[in-house]
Amino acid sequence: MAFVSGRATAVRAVAALLGIGALELRALASDLRQGAIAAHEVADAIARMQMIADVTHDFPLLLIRPGLLGRERAAREALVWRWGVSTDAARGWIEAALADAGPQFRRYPAMLEREHQRWMAKNPLRRVLR
Repeated sequence: MAFVSGRATAVRAVAALLGIGALELRALASDLRQGAIAAHEVADAIARMQMIADVTHDFPLLLIRPGLLGRERAAREALVWRWGVSTDAARGWIEAALADAGPQFRRYPAMLEREHQRWMAKNPLRRVLR
């Protein structure tokens, strides 16, 4: 079952990453609190929680921007930027989360990479994302 229905938009991708991230953070926190994670895996669980929080922490403000076109553009730019600055582990999480969000997002990681590479080529000083 897809987490998000409808066509793939940047706003829906952001909403999916926020929702899936919140569920995973909640599950990891619960497992840590209940001692369900082995002592030697606690550091890895905390690092995963930090990575998810790092990926998603800017996204809530995008969903309250006025105007649908403004939200969509801001969400797309934020996703491309986040993809560009993410570690391989974070990119893997983004890919997996978008796959869980629904089949309409299966091509999103490739689009994010293309857009990021295009931006890097146009902006060698990396100041403005457009």
